[in-house]
Amino acid sequence: MDLQELPGFYRQLDSRYRIVNGDLDSATYTNVESNFTYSAGFARHRWFHYKEGFSPVLVERLLDECRLDRDSVVCDPFCGAGTTLAVAKARGMRSYGFEVNPFAAFITRVKTAGYTPGDMEEFQGLLAGLGEVDPVAPRPLPENEYLRRIFAPEMLTVQLNLRAHLNSLPEGRARELLYFAWLCTLEDCSLYRKAGNGLKKKLHPPAYEEGGAFSFALELVRRKAASMLEDYSPEEGPLPELYNDSATTLKERLPRDSVDLVLFSPPYANCFDYTKIYYLELWFGGFVASAGDQKAIRMRSLRSHCHATWPERYTGFRLPPLHNELLPLLRQQPLWTKRIPDMLSGYFADMEEVLRQVYGALREGGRCAIVVSNSAYAGIVVPTDAFLAEIAERLGFRVREIEVQRLIITSSQQYQKTQHLRRYLRESIVKLEK
Repeated sequence: MDLQELPGFYRQLDSRYRIVNGDLDSATYTNVESNFTYSAGFARHRWFHYKEGFSPVLVERLLDECRLDRDSVVCDPFCGAGTTLAVAKARGMRSYGFEVNPFAAFITRVKTAGYTPGDMEEFQGLLAGLGEVDPVAPRPLPENEYLRRIFAPEMLTVQLNLRAHLNSLPEGRARELLYFAWLCTLEDCSLYRKAGNGLKKKLHPPAYEEGGAFSFALELVRRKAASMLEDYSPEEGPLPELYNDSATTLKERLPRDSVDLVLFSPPYANCFDYTKIYYLELWFGGFVASAGDQKAIRMRSLRSHCHATWPERYTGFRLPPLHNELLPLLRQQPLWTKRIPDMLSGYFADMEEVLRQVYGALREGGRCAIVVSNSAYAGIVVPTDAFLAEIAERLGFRVREIEVQRLIITSSQQYQKTQHLRRYLRESIVKLEK
């Protein structure tokens, strides 16, 4: 296959499935259910802006579409900030979640926990106590040089003192809520912001007068806490069973034929390393204490980027349209790293293993919905949704449809090269049935 044959290659892949909204012709970031920005108006979901997540509106729609009720069981093997689990809990459903990133798992645990009025009263008392922190007390600087540069010197001292105070509080739900509120404000206090595949220095850093860093930081924590208190309502649904572990451990935790819906959005095959994107919260929040800890998270994660060298796994995996057609063509192109083809092969091998375990966990007639985005390298679109549909079919799933949510916006380097293929640069929901 050569570059001129790509449109026909993608048409042939799509022809095997029912493609819904396949005639979209404009790309957008907003006003779609798969965009987490849609969550800003929803209690609890708005607590942390987890931009990789989807919205509760999407979860609600899919639960209704699958006609699930309080007796149904839901699983999200890449639960991120816990949107699926929070919606399931509010509906009184049992749910399971898996997440390798310990910071994201912490977000989920806080959002889905059951809090009593007493917990919230204690939370307010601990919040008031933050005002008594000595913001200029000398503290040892982090050994991590990059972490020392993330905050301005005055702000760094303030944050170290806030962290020390929070770590001194007795364990409990109230302390966890306050620690979470503080974590939510770190990026706004820092000199860096999340951008693409990591952190980027802000053009407009936080503004406060000399000696004003503590007041600035404290006000942000108080605002975040106020929104959490405003959102409080006692919820009686069952607490999710949450595992800070890989999606490939489903078979160890879930009984076979026990789940009605598996709904998830895996990391996209776009070379984003989430240990870099959430570097600030992981390190400053104490979820990792060394490069080895950070590497351990990478080693348990999906092979969706090129920033680690994984040991061989699932070596028998082969998908003909990927290995016989797309990867040979991709290897002929000028790529920013020649590891991309191997990364893609590893990504789909890992996803096959996840889907194999999902199939085993689902009841007969159970559904699976995968929110995923296609990607592009050197002007070649990687049709992730169609490839996952083909993998699912050979595992025994029936592909109900591929619902296109939106066309995606590529980098400026990719834009011109992929203009004639724009309909395949899309974010979709792959809907499966056992």
